[in-house]
Amino acid sequence: MQETRRSFLPHVPGPSPWLVFPSGKDRDIHNFFNISDPNKRSILKNFRKVRERCCLVSMHGWLVIRGFEYENYWTLKKDICFLWNPDTSGIIRLPSTNLHDIDRFNACILTSPPTDPDCMVLLVGNNFFLFWQLGDKQWTKQYYTVNHNPYDIINKVITCSNGTIYAFTASNDIFATINREGCGTMSIRWFQIERPRHYSEAHRFWSYMVESYGEIYYVFLHHIGEHDPLKYVEIFKMDFTKMAWVTVESLGETVFFLSKYGNMSLSVANSGIKGNTIHFAEKNSLYVFGVGDESLSVYLPCLNLQAPVYSPFWLMPSNRLVKVYKENANTTIWDELEIEKTNKIVKVTKERVEESEGSYWIDLPRDILLSIAQHLPSADDYMNFRPVCKKWASIPPIRWTTDTTGVTTQYPWLMYSNRKKSTCSFIDPVFNVTHCVDRTELRGARICFSKDGWLLMSKGDRSMFFFNPFTKVTIDLPDLPRDFAFRGLSFSSLPTSADCIVFGVNTFSTDYVRIDYVRLGNQAWTDRLIANHVKILLGNHNPVFYDGAFYCLSYERHLGVFDFKNNICEWRILTTPLPKKSFDQNYLVECNGEILSVFVGRNGSWVEVHKFDFSTKKWTKLRSLGDKMLFISRSTSMLLKATNKRNHNKIYFPISYNDENNCVFYSLETRKWHSSFGDFCREDIYNTKEQLHCTWIQPTLSWKNHFL
Repeated sequence: MQETRRSFLPHVPGPSPWLVFPSGKDRDIHNFFNISDPNKRSILKNFRKVRERCCLVSMHGWLVIRGFEYENYWTLKKDICFLWNPDTSGIIRLPSTNLHDIDRFNACILTSPPTDPDCMVLLVGNNFFLFWQLGDKQWTKQYYTVNHNPYDIINKVITCSNGTIYAFTASNDIFATINREGCGTMSIRWFQIERPRHYSEAHRFWSYMVESYGEIYYVFLHHIGEHDPLKYVEIFKMDFTKMAWVTVESLGETVFFLSKYGNMSLSVANSGIKGNTIHFAEKNSLYVFGVGDESLSVYLPCLNLQAPVYSPFWLMPSNRLVKVYKENANTTIWDELEIEKTNKIVKVTKERVEESEGSYWIDLPRDILLSIAQHLPSADDYMNFRPVCKKWASIPPIRWTTDTTGVTTQYPWLMYSNRKKSTCSFIDPVFNVTHCVDRTELRGARICFSKDGWLLMSKGDRSMFFFNPFTKVTIDLPDLPRDFAFRGLSFSSLPTSADCIVFGVNTFSTDYVRIDYVRLGNQAWTDRLIANHVKILLGNHNPVFYDGAFYCLSYERHLGVFDFKNNICEWRILTTPLPKKSFDQNYLVECNGEILSVFVGRNGSWVEVHKFDFSTKKWTKLRSLGDKMLFISRSTSMLLKATNKRNHNKIYFPISYNDENNCVFYSLETRKWHSSFGDFCREDIYNTKEQLHCTWIQPTLSWKNHFL
């Protein structure tokens, strides 16, 4: 069938594809959303041609559609496959095929649009290829064996712009090039490659192959638990000279779009779309991972989707031209503050100060500035004082200290970084100011837990150490007995004290927990596998330490306790579980003998706080925190007394809105999410950005002794 030229979708400026959500009982309702649309509107289309049909793959502006025709309600007449262009409503029918074959395929690709005479639909099963080329009257089936290994299978296939087809096996150590021969068969050439060494902490991940300007990329989306949100993203690129996957630290001005029905990449330089990002959708949400800062933004592209909602896919209309935008020479008014690696000089690299009659306070004499700085009431005020202008930045910077001469900040700072880099940032959530430092010890390491100004960190598969990012002191720990795989990590006291214990817990079933711990000064970890007397599955949060024991929270809200008192080292389970479960986010907090659990629904749809009653061994739901406030993150959570009334009853998360300094918090009073700048108020966290590799940390600062 010849494709018509009429377009059924409106023109949208910019190079990005449509994100399409099939929905409705018959799958004939399609909701289109484009991130290039300045109005961020969604478009609903009803396509009767694909009613009760499902998508196999979306590539080059076309979908491979599969469906069935029934002779009557009980009898299947035949299988139907066709190519469909949603933009033009064009259809090209494909021959019928064996139902058994099409039910067993692992991957499907469309090598090029049907306007290309070399267009081919290729399906790959455990031991066979099934392909159709433009003009064929029937499908061709061809069997294969993976490099003489009958137990390995091809599970991913990708085509490059030069026409080359690459296949990758489930073992991840073999790939193949597939070529079409003139006789209507496929020739396969197998290559041995080095497996990508990916994130060992993840319990679940999704992997995607992406072709970008002739290069092949392997993307892993890591989730810690079965239902937990994204934790980490890894990107590898195939080095064909070394036959190995190499780690990618940046995508530059490129964007990846991922889905189970096909992936694509685009260059978006100066297009208005942020580069160095990865877009993917789950259920009715769109997520954008920032490769540079390890952040995750979440959006609700289409409102009121008709249930049920099926897996979304990306669609690039074949008639859309992807523009190459020239670099914009305009500069921004303000550039970021750069703090030198020595942490001795803070300078404003570019600053434009508006001149006015009332700006003479900038020119205050240095002795007056020093006097003001010396009498500032808090370290937070001092740090916020210096970035005002160049002259004010000339006064001595903060000295980090761990002794009693310093002052601990009233509130914790949010520390976040890209684990592939040495730079980290600190956000003051109350004063909304960001400070940046460079610490070479952070490169390649991941933050596991923080307490009393110290970080517990891991590096590689088995290395663990303490690091103080303010004093730059490092304390090494013995290597782990096995590769890093913990659901939670914590330590009992300052790592400078002799009684410090590092505690890690993991579970792969409801019957057992695996516990590893080490006392500072010991040469090796103690490893124990303990049976549960009650079936529980621990959540993916860090334990808390109280009264000689580490407390762990399960998804069902059991409280597991590992007690070190009197060197007994026993594991027991407390509490009757609450009926409501949370497979999204759960946290445990301890403060002055109080233990709280915090549960957050998907995309912040609800937040609950419960307090543990040690006398009844039960949880009590809290309606208010009183004069306290919570700081929650995946690594460390804190309960602190608020110093002013406006901060009562707030729960801060590592989330921001529009600006990294515009922190987002949940109010137990309003039962809504708000921002520090007052420009955000919702019952969920759509349109916000979360830092994934972060922690709350309370530094001890010293500044007044600069002037002595």
